[in-house]
Amino acid sequence: MNGKQGPAGPGGEGLSRERLFGMMAGFKATAALRAAIDLRIFDELDDGPLDAAGVAARLGADGRGVRLMLRALTGLGLLTALGDGRYALAPGTAELLVTTSPGYCGGIVDVAAGDVEWRALGDLAGTVRTGGPVPGADALAPGFPFWVDFARHTTFVTERVADVVAEELAGFAADRPGLRVLEVGCGHGVTGFELAARHPGARVWAQDWPEVLAAARGHAERRGVADRVAYLPGDAFTVPLGGPYDVVVAANLLFHFDRARSARLLERLTGVLAPGGRLVVAGFAPEDGREREQVQAHLLGLLLLSTTPGGEPYSPDDYRELLTGAGLVDVELHTRPGLLPVALTARRP
Repeated sequence: MNGKQGPAGPGGEGLSRERLFGMMAGFKATAALRAAIDLRIFDELDDGPLDAAGVAARLGADGRGVRLMLRALTGLGLLTALGDGRYALAPGTAELLVTTSPGYCGGIVDVAAGDVEWRALGDLAGTVRTGGPVPGADALAPGFPFWVDFARHTTFVTERVADVVAEELAGFAADRPGLRVLEVGCGHGVTGFELAARHPGARVWAQDWPEVLAAARGHAERRGVADRVAYLPGDAFTVPLGGPYDVVVAANLLFHFDRARSARLLERLTGVLAPGGRLVVAGFAPEDGREREQVQAHLLGLLLLSTTPGGEPYSPDDYRELLTGAGLVDVELHTRPGLLPVALTARRP
């Protein structure tokens, strides 16, 4: 071999046969997890250990299929084999994967590895060759099914990003007892709803497709702010936005569009921002030289390649240029240790 080798990854880690095989076979673990959540296997074991026949009887499923699934889930560390033919939940599984648990996270699989992504990435080589989205997988079109799942199931980092935004705007918001917040392309709407929860006089206008807003409404009700939320169904580029607003939030949104469309949208949002108001951009913002530690952001880039005509993750510098190009000033980057998404705030003069 005469290929030149670059530097190893963090801690000197390079490619090994084990890491390579893990990447090759990783989809099988995802498939097993998806199936187990769909079958509610973890719920069935929450009352106590069972053997494969007992689980199969409760599920009304094939005995051989259940037996092989339980062994695979044990190998993945999600179950524990007790040695007498019975299986129990492994430590942490009840908290995260039993549907009645307050900390249940299983629904996130519909976002992180849902059917839309599963199909869209199925011919990634072909998508890279053509440079265009997969036919029929247009994330920007009305009715795209992924967005309802995204709105229904908040992810592991959703709450932390909302907290960061609320913390950074705390002083600004406290000075505005009638705080008016617009969240565009809101999805679950948690960022705007968190601001409303922390500031009793705040009101939120949530914009997205109608079916997405129906899912967001549930989050507003659970946070006790539903009576202070109004909804703006439609396309972010054309729906009347009202205003002026003290805060405009665009979270997990701009990277779906090419730079020209992102600039147009930011100009539109700046136009409904009150003088002195804050525009917030939040989401993945990878930087050159940090690819290994920001791998999820770059994998998102491949999904955007497969589902949008021009989207890709923007860096913090890209966002700064877009925000200042829209006439905003005092652009600030806000991060937290261990949190990959970032938030940027900018002020309208």
